[in-house]
This record gives sequence, structure tokens and C-alpha cells, in this order.
Amino acid sequence: MNHAKWIAYFHRNREQRPEPDWAAPIALPESVLKPLRPSLAEYQLGDGGGPACLIAGDAEQFRGSSDAMRQIVDLWFAEEREHSRLLGRAVDRIGARRVKGHWSFTAFLACRRAMGVRAELQVLLLVEIVSTVYYRLIRRHCTDQPLRDMCSLILRDEAGHVAFHRDRLASAGVSNWGLGGTLWELQFRLFGLAAAAMLWLTHGRCLRALGARPMEFCREIHRELSRFVWRLGRTVQVPSRVRLPEPLVA
Repeated sequence: MNHAKWIAYFHRNREQRPEPDWAAPIALPESVLKPLRPSLAEYQLGDGGGPACLIAGDAEQFRGSSDAMRQIVDLWFAEEREHSRLLGRAVDRIGARRVKGHWSFTAFLACRRAMGVRAELQVLLLVEIVSTVYYRLIRRHCTDQPLRDMCSLILRDEAGHVAFHRDRLASAGVSNWGLGGTLWELQFRLFGLAAAAMLWLTHGRCLRALGARPMEFCREIHRELSRFVWRLGRTVQVPSRVRLPEPLVA
């Protein structure tokens, strides 16, 4: 794995990040704001607001595999903390109350602690994939420009995180080819659908209020999971001199 490429990428991604205009007037109706407030507050807690680090019992095995990997993990989670900061500003903007705990977040942390670091990394990857759909649907349907701008910033980061995980898995020899690859893809999709179901259970009311529909959500989830698997199967190791990955947030 080309560690230098990812260290440079994360440093470069700190540049050109215009802050949303949080002081702009809010024109969203109360019918949208009411479900949006708890949804963003819960995301603020979960997206970098908790322990922004790997917490599996054997996490040091991965994080400490090299100084470069430790730096990459730290840069990755620094972006997660930045997401929490942005979401906190959004929560304050719409008059919501910040939360310090939620049953889904507690369950999420318990699963991460109980599993090994490989499973934790997959869980975090799947959360990033389904969160991409959450932020994309908010950006697509919400008429509040600061919230849309926030989603664009986070989507830019999430695209890079997903690409990093794809490179990490490809470097470890994971692919969707052959019987072993087929079994890996099957479990990956099943756990991805479980993560998507959990997201809709806790945030579907908010997305529906904005105008998103369940079938639209399902299509986006299917597209993101399929795109990850397709690209993983075609990822090859490339020389370090190639240009850095460009985030895809379409």
C-alpha cells in the first residue's frame, strides 16, 4: 500500500474548505425542521463526536503496523472530528439540542469494541458508505444552502475515506474474484444492507420529511455497495508517482 500517497492526500484535503454561511436565514418549514433536528444531532454524536479512534481490542495491531499507518489513521479520524464540528454548527443553526448518547450509538460502540480490528474496519467502511447516501439525499432534497454546503464538504471527505479502504483491502489481497471473493462480497453486501436498515430506522423520518423516498434510498444504497465492490475488483497497485485520488461525490 502506498502510504505516502494517502498521507499527502489527507493533508491536501484540508485545503479549500469554505465554511458554510451558518448565519444565513433559515427558510425550512417546521414540518422539516422537527425531524431534522434529532437526526443531525444524532449524526453529530456518531460522526466523530464519540471516540474518534479505533477501539477494537486489537486495534493497535493495525494502527501500529507502521508509523505511516498510524499517521494515516490519525488523519482519517481528524476528518471525522471535523464532520462532528460541522454537524454541531448545523445543529446549533436549526435550534436543535446536542445529544450525549443514543441507543444506536451505544450499540455501535459495543459492536466495535467486541469485534477484532478487521471487523471494526469493515463496520466503519460500511457506515461511511451508507452515510454517503444520507448526506447525498439531504443535499439533494434540502433547500437550506448552508446544510447543502456542509453535506458537500462531508461527501468530499467520505469519498476519500471509502477510496482509502478500497486501497487498503486491495493491498491486503481482498477481491471479489473466485469463490472466496464471492463469499466475501456476499457478507459485505449483507452487512451493508443491515447498516442501511439501521440508518433508515433511525433517520428515515427525517429523509422522508425532506422529500426522499424509501425506494430512492434503496437505489442509492445498492449503487454505493455495487460501486465499491466493482471498483475493488479492478483496483491495482500503481506507482507512487501517479496523481492523488480525486474524491467522487456525484
